Amino acid sequence: MSLPPARPPSASPAKRFLRLAGTATRIAGGVFGQRIMRGRAGINWQPVGDLLADVLGEMKGPVLKLGQMASQWHDVLPEPVSRALGSLQNRVPALPYASLQAHLRAVYQGELSAHFAHIDEQPFAAASLGQVHRARGLDGEALVLKIQYPGIAEICAADLRQVRRLLPLGRLFRAPAAQLEGIYLELEQTIHAELDYAAEMQRLQAFGAFFSGWSGLQLPRPVERLCRPGVLVLSEVPSLPFADVGQAPESVRQQLAQTLTEWLAAQAFELGLLHADPHPGNFGYTAAGELVVYDFGCVQGVEPRVLDAYVQTLAAVQAGNAEQLERGFQALGTRQPQSAPPWTLYRNLTRLLRPLVQPGVRWDFAAQPIHQQVQQLVPDALAALGSLQPAPGTLLINRTLEGHYWNLVRLGVAVPVADVLAQHIDRRRR
Repeated sequence: MSLPPARPPSASPAKRFLRLAGTATRIAGGVFGQRIMRGRAGINWQPVGDLLADVLGEMKGPVLKLGQMASQWHDVLPEPVSRALGSLQNRVPALPYASLQAHLRAVYQGELSAHFAHIDEQPFAAASLGQVHRARGLDGEALVLKIQYPGIAEICAADLRQVRRLLPLGRLFRAPAAQLEGIYLELEQTIHAELDYAAEMQRLQAFGAFFSGWSGLQLPRPVERLCRPGVLVLSEVPSLPFADVGQAPESVRQQLAQTLTEWLAAQAFELGLLHADPHPGNFGYTAAGELVVYDFGCVQGVEPRVLDAYVQTLAAVQAGNAEQLERGFQALGTRQPQSAPPWTLYRNLTRLLRPLVQPGVRWDFAAQPIHQQVQQLVPDALAALGSLQPAPGTLLINRTLEGHYWNLVRLGVAVPVADVLAQHIDRRRR
């Protein structure tokens, strides 16, 4: 399926700000008008979602990345908005190859035929900062070219300033100010990491070396001799879209869920790095049940101190101990000093999660949609905002865990989450 065409994104800070500000004004006016006419419960969020998807898809850059991230914030955004933004995961408008060809020739300092036997003009994937084209090397190897949009670094610098100014728009969706600030910090860190293709190549090499020989997992291999600033060349790993994995046989989904869970645990407990961009567009699968992982632009280091704190909070939930959970959140740095512990929230969290994380229990992500029950805790969570704030070292980790919760819901099978974690925890303690 070909991607929809798009014009090159404007690099003018003024034009991009006006586009964002105009969109924000339209959304705010529409929402306020509906609240007056229909009341909060009667707001139709679908036009808001459609407008955001259209504007962000065309603008690209950090604002598009924000939309892709937001599509997984099922606990923050109205469902129609989340669903519309979800289309940005794998249906981003792509630039015509003609808009990139001169740029590529400049990057490779001459004719591309000196380096590639063929480059497909039709991109098969497009994202916030670049798009991907299939190619073939002079030796016949199947390749993919991940190409940054020309001028994207300047666009990112301008957009981050504008997003910071417009972030209060998120309060229309009843998102707390502290959560919005955390979202911005996560976006800023993600953008800076994803612009550095040289660092991404090194991260992919590190992951490839560590997980070499893992059954059920495939990672692309960077072709270092062909990589250039703003162009990352990888071996092609054919796969099926992870967004459509719900159509796969149950046996395939079961194998994928097991591999995904074990892969995440091995990253945190053994490698000390976490692939921190869990949206479905970064994953694929094979008919044999192998998990394919792409895009290592966003990788988060996991400090031993932070990992110990997560283990402590897991033990508290397993024990159903609110006092122990308080100590775990203090260790994570999420508890604000000189504030009262949110005991009601602690007790309700442990009540919901404790049965799912016991040894020997298989967490059924199809039959136990825990997110629906967590929604009932929103009043308690809002009341605890003065006590609980995300610590800088946990922002991307928390978002990764949340994103993979939804990936496991998409797989819709039962997984022994606690047992997988226990194996890694025991090995770490030896």
